[in-house]
Amino acid sequence: MSGVKIFGWVAGAVLALLAAALLAVWLFVSPNDYKGRIIKQARTSTGRELNLQGDIKLAVFPWIALELGPASLGNPPGFGAEPFVSVQRIALRVRLLPLLRGELQVGRIEIDGMDLRLAKNAAGKGNWEDSGQQTEPAPAAAKGDSRSFKELAGVLIKNSRIRYDTVTLTDLNLEVGRVAMQTPVPIKAGFTLDRGAASAALSVKAALDVTLNPEARRYGLAALTLSGDLTSKGDSRSVPWRFSAPDIDLDLAAQTLKAPAFTAQFAAAQLSGSLSGEKIVDALALQGSFKLEPLVLREFLARMGIDPPKTRDEKALTRLTASAEFRYASNAARLSNLDLQLDDSKFTGQAAMANLDTKALTFDLKLDRIDLDRYLAPENAAPKPDEKPFELPVARIKTLNANGTLQIGSARVAGVSLTNVRMTVQSKDGVVHLSPAKASLYGGQYSGDVTYDAHGAIPAVRLDQQMTGIDVAQFLKSTVKSERLSGRANLTTRLSGQGRTSDVLLKSLRGRVEATVTDGAVEGIDLWNEISRAQALLKKQALPPSSGANRTKFDTLKMSADVADGVATTKDLNIASQNLRVTGEGSSDFIKRTMDYRVLAKILKAPPAADGSDLSALALAEIPVTVSGNMKDPKVRPDLAGIVRGKLQQLLGDKLRDLFGKP
Repeated sequence: MSGVKIFGWVAGAVLALLAAALLAVWLFVSPNDYKGRIIKQARTSTGRELNLQGDIKLAVFPWIALELGPASLGNPPGFGAEPFVSVQRIALRVRLLPLLRGELQVGRIEIDGMDLRLAKNAAGKGNWEDSGQQTEPAPAAAKGDSRSFKELAGVLIKNSRIRYDTVTLTDLNLEVGRVAMQTPVPIKAGFTLDRGAASAALSVKAALDVTLNPEARRYGLAALTLSGDLTSKGDSRSVPWRFSAPDIDLDLAAQTLKAPAFTAQFAAAQLSGSLSGEKIVDALALQGSFKLEPLVLREFLARMGIDPPKTRDEKALTRLTASAEFRYASNAARLSNLDLQLDDSKFTGQAAMANLDTKALTFDLKLDRIDLDRYLAPENAAPKPDEKPFELPVARIKTLNANGTLQIGSARVAGVSLTNVRMTVQSKDGVVHLSPAKASLYGGQYSGDVTYDAHGAIPAVRLDQQMTGIDVAQFLKSTVKSERLSGRANLTTRLSGQGRTSDVLLKSLRGRVEATVTDGAVEGIDLWNEISRAQALLKKQALPPSSGANRTKFDTLKMSADVADGVATTKDLNIASQNLRVTGEGSSDFIKRTMDYRVLAKILKAPPAADGSDLSALALAEIPVTVSGNMKDPKVRPDLAGIVRGKLQQLLGDKLRDLFGKP
């Protein structure tokens, strides 16, 4: 008899005995008889209560199969009576014959109706941490133990829920395919994530179709779809959102990520783009592009529960589009080739944040045109500045860290039209500095140096501005709606002030203003006609008819004003023309928006000599004039009382000369 036959008989006998033994276990041993022992061991090992409500089912061939449920495992002491985890059913199978050869081949693990409740106590310890009694360490595997993992047929989790704090994962369905060495692993998952918070509630529905290759550390996502709803506090309406990427390649060995295309939607906002990454484990770097489809911004704000602002132009805030390339690396983010369009205005350029922690922003932006006035509140609804002062920003300025340039082709601000605007912005530690700031306006040039300092308890403002060659008529008409003066002007302003609100700031203004106007005219008054009327009144004659010109020309106007406490005081007003000299003084109140000036107009017999001879000998008449009232529409009148006083002084002087016989 050969040895092979003997070995075969022995092996067959052993297998027969083993089969008989397993059959006996299956027939005569009930695993439910050991429930008490299992529960006791669980309490000893973990300090938690194990509740086995359902039957335990056991099979032994060709699988060692265990099925139980419903069952639950309690929380550690200090976390309440609610179970840590409960399940409706668990099924686990291990193939027997490979196990005898030292190979672990696990069948599909099935978990149905799992409810996992994660929590932390006041000390910050989680109920998933080891909170039970100390147990002796598990004995080390015997030397030479050759048991090794061979494969896992899969994992199936159905109809499950996971809760932690305000976040709940419901409708969890996870299916993991065959797991084996050097074999791609398919994964499909779906769940709904709900997050309740004081300000908003978030609901996310996710669907994933993933293929993993653990050996090559490469993961290919055949499809990734995330969707959900966002609900704000106090608003029953939910805002739907969705993110989808049809193909994602993740290679951990090469540390690369590629998503050639993705789409995203939030309410009516639709975004598309691409994404790629490098060094995703060691030093994450991402780059890609995005495009925002045309969006009706006013409707989008309303959908988000934000009341759109009322604007003078009803068509404002109706169209928003954007596209750009982006990059993130080393805690820095950058946008390049930015193309953003709001209504009729188009931004281009680039912006970067060198450090996301400090939010240090740099930018170089260009804007083709913008009319800011169309975005202001309607005129009939806008409160007057002197009726409702506004508070100057402080907190936002203190956190603003920016450095960059802004160029604007044309702009309209507070009625003023500007072109070729260029400014450099620097903001750090609560101080905003605009310098240089340059622009063309009304045929002239503007340059300025503006500082807003909010680093202290009270904000402060400093203005150093110059305007040259400005068309005065257009400028005054746009700014103060006045048409009283025309000509070409040079204006220098050096002012500073401080205050928490606009009215306090205005009251605190101090500094100096200087102005020169050439080839001008005072509109709305014919001074020669006013002089004729004054003479007619003195002589008790009929008033002469108006000439119809209604303007008084002059060669130059010069003046300066010292500003203090919101009031500009002038002592050197001087208007000169060939047959007229006007001097005067007075004040303008920026708070009350009123003015009060007393001027003296000297009518000359002939133009003055170039050597600056005394004008008294050339004066044909001296007429006092008052300019007072509202800045937008001041009243200009001859000072009749002054004229009478002047006439009486002249008559009194003549009588005294006659009395003393002096010529």
